Amino acid sequence: MPASPSVSLSTFGKLPCAQCGASLTAPAWSEYLSAAQARHLWNCDDCGYEFETLVVFATDQKADIAPPLAA
Repeated sequence: MPASPSVSLSTFGKLPCAQCGASLTAPAWSEYLSAAQARHLWNCDDCGYEFETLVVFATDQKADIAPPLAA
């Protein structure tokens, strides 16, 4: 059985809507500002609320930004 990672940087599928609390699966749009920052635009299907989040990666970690592999 493979070991589970102990730390995950992904918030996909874990972020609640800031207005109604509904579970959001993935951002509608993402912009990589630099190797250390990414901005996400979220849209709630339940209430229509839109908001942005900014992800800041630690500067001592190597950030390899690549598109995810298709399942």
